[in-house]
Amino acid sequence: MEKLSIGLLELGHRENTNSLKANEQILTYAIKADELGFSRFWLAEHHAPNPLTSYTNPEILISIIAGMTDSIRVGSAGTLVKMYDAYHTATHFKLINNLFSDRIDLGLSKGNPGTQYTRDQLFDIKDRALFSKKISELHTLFHNEKENFEKQEIVIPPFNGSIPEQWYLSNSYRNFNEAIDYKLNYCRSTVHGYGLIDKDYNKEELHQYKSLFFERNGYYPKVCLAVGVSIDTTIEKARKKYYDALESENVNTKEAWSVIPVTISSLQETLYQYQELYGIDEFILLDMDNNNDNRIENIEAISDVFHLQKELIYEN
Repeated sequence: MEKLSIGLLELGHRENTNSLKANEQILTYAIKADELGFSRFWLAEHHAPNPLTSYTNPEILISIIAGMTDSIRVGSAGTLVKMYDAYHTATHFKLINNLFSDRIDLGLSKGNPGTQYTRDQLFDIKDRALFSKKISELHTLFHNEKENFEKQEIVIPPFNGSIPEQWYLSNSYRNFNEAIDYKLNYCRSTVHGYGLIDKDYNKEELHQYKSLFFERNGYYPKVCLAVGVSIDTTIEKARKKYYDALESENVNTKEAWSVIPVTISSLQETLYQYQELYGIDEFILLDMDNNNDNRIENIEAISDVFHLQKELIYEN
């Protein structure tokens, strides 16, 4: 079995606390993930009608976390690009990518904001073409720097600086062509949609995408799989923990995200199995536990069983 890379997805939910305390806990969680050798720390964007919401757009937190960590990649998963001017998104993410050693990720989400007020900010929220228009504009701003300056006096600081890694976020492989056109890495989610787990592995389709991407762009894209988990000492306890959480929030099971109940040892078995079935070597885990101490215990155990921390080399 080849070594896996494992990152984390953060939704901003914490139990029994206010929004500022929740943000403090998120920072603690991210710093610990960096120390433990996790590959990425991604924050989702959510505009939820909840007074305890810890953040909406994660851009400020991304900057803070990047400044408090050393190695882990930090980014959005994803930015609701339809909501924002592409110039704003490009200038912010390019600048912080260069401030923090080229380790910023920009996840591009087709999603819509969660409240009527935020939805009203968009001209035509149901227009699929709006998302394509925005990522096309981002591609032009990031990749045509010299021409943009000479013809339109557009500067995305720092001039000639490195651009962030960009990721196409989807729960299927239906959008490969768009990802190839705009040089986007690909994150497939088994979380966003009922019944996506253990279905349509599409390993050969993924290989074809990577080959076509190489033919067009001269290098291979990065690919990862997002997986939601509920972790406890037994599968039964993990399942009950998740269902109890859904019941407390009055969420119908079929309307919830797809989540796998696991122990640490069964998670190890599952991810190595998925490595073979999906043909993917990097996973982004969403831990559904909203207790920060439990989350930190979980990533300590995950780092240990997957040997995520780099070996320290001591000189004589």
